[in-house]
Amino acid sequence: MEYRVLSRYRSELMGIAMLWVMCFHAFDLDFGSKFLNFVRAIGFGGVDVFILLSAMGLVMSLEKRPMEYGAFLRRRAGRILPAYYGVVIPYTVFQVLAYGAPWSAILWNCLLLNYWVQCKGSFNWYVCGIMIFYAVTPFFYRRLKAARRREITAAVWVAASVLVCQLLMQEGYWQYMDIFYRFGVFFLGLLLGFYITEEKKIGKKDVLFWAAWLALGIAYLTVWLQGGGKTLGVHLPLCHLFLFTTVPMCLAACAAFEHLPLKWLRRFLGKVGECSLEIYLLNASVFLEVGLWRKLISFGPSNRLFYLVMFAGNIALGILFHRFMQHMTQKHKTAV
Repeated sequence: MEYRVLSRYRSELMGIAMLWVMCFHAFDLDFGSKFLNFVRAIGFGGVDVFILLSAMGLVMSLEKRPMEYGAFLRRRAGRILPAYYGVVIPYTVFQVLAYGAPWSAILWNCLLLNYWVQCKGSFNWYVCGIMIFYAVTPFFYRRLKAARRREITAAVWVAASVLVCQLLMQEGYWQYMDIFYRFGVFFLGLLLGFYITEEKKIGKKDVLFWAAWLALGIAYLTVWLQGGGKTLGVHLPLCHLFLFTTVPMCLAACAAFEHLPLKWLRRFLGKVGECSLEIYLLNASVFLEVGLWRKLISFGPSNRLFYLVMFAGNIALGILFHRFMQHMTQKHKTAV
């Protein structure tokens, strides 16, 4: 097996990540199992999968088609921002009218500064975050490409990102950690992008390394469970768990897709992954208004059926929204 399987099943992996994030946003969903409820509660790890695969894809794109910095950012913004504005503007207006958010929230959300000003009515942080990762990608891409030992360079960057996170946490900047937590996974994604373009095989050493990396993640989780997130004055955020587990989980899922008869599941996950941006935007806005939805839809004491209906509606609307954006993009290109 080669690292290229991560590219081959990229949409399916993004589909898994999207479903996981949806479960995380379903804050009171009870599966009736402590283990499953814990898995749901750490569904923010789906974002780490998105960041890893995005970084990987960016390297592959730049290796195939080098471009200037401005063109690179315009290409990325052209994919993300039209759908983002199509959701964020009407949703922020709703926040203003329904919850008394300031009208300035529309400006902050549109300028992608909402994450930094933390105003009332601020939209979900992910789009702001992913655009920051896009903005720094060419810088780190060029340096990793020129490095003699990419693994060592990436390891130094990962270690530095963890130290920066520790400093920010010690200083109390918790409101900005959603992005900084993910830089380690971002650097791993850049490294994997080079592995794919160089058609690197997953040999025994690779298997042993990622198995050991996963074991470190399990050890980290054990320490976290025992220390409650802090040990000897050092913060141990649960988000760092996915620095160790994201790549092994993705490789394990790809191995399952390669060797098990999961064609039907792959087809569904691939469609969800293909439309994940639009599904995410709707999930972080319209379908996050759980209180309002429950006034319209009620299924008794169990909320599992409620969320099943909500998830199905979220995915269906996300797919339709994705097709609409594709149609508008194609129409714009034809007009130009």
